Amino acid sequence: MFKQVVAVVLLFAAVAQGLEIIQCSNNRPTPQEVTVPGCTSLPCQVPNQSDFNFSVRFAPTFPTNTLTVDVRASLLGLFLPYEVPDHLRNGCNNINTSCPLTAGQSVTLTGTAPVEAPLTGVTVTMEFEITGDGGQVAVCFAATVTLL
Repeated sequence: MFKQVVAVVLLFAAVAQGLEIIQCSNNRPTPQEVTVPGCTSLPCQVPNQSDFNFSVRFAPTFPTNTLTVDVRASLLGLFLPYEVPDHLRNGCNNINTSCPLTAGQSVTLTGTAPVEAPLTGVTVTMEFEITGDGGQVAVCFAATVTLL
């Protein structure tokens, strides 16, 4: 489903060894590293009907008991309806340690998600945000992605 595409695409379209990201508005914190196989520059090319692996390394500046993953997608300035897949929404289930986290603790969130989009050949802007307790932003980045 397109909702799953948006989550996956944004998760892996960040700063991966030279891959530059688009900074989120309001100077929200950016990741330390994002790794996505096969993507070295924006826009990332994302084949439809496939699974993608990714990892995002970041360090929240505050202690937190929770991590929630949210993604927004836009096409030509219009926001697309979207829900993060259940297996990705709870970030504490997808990190290399366990919650709670201390301020400044570096963690890596990893995941695999299916890409099932109704459209191909379009470039979407994705914004990926992980929040902690009380909605505090732990990390945010945006990227452009072309659906193949």
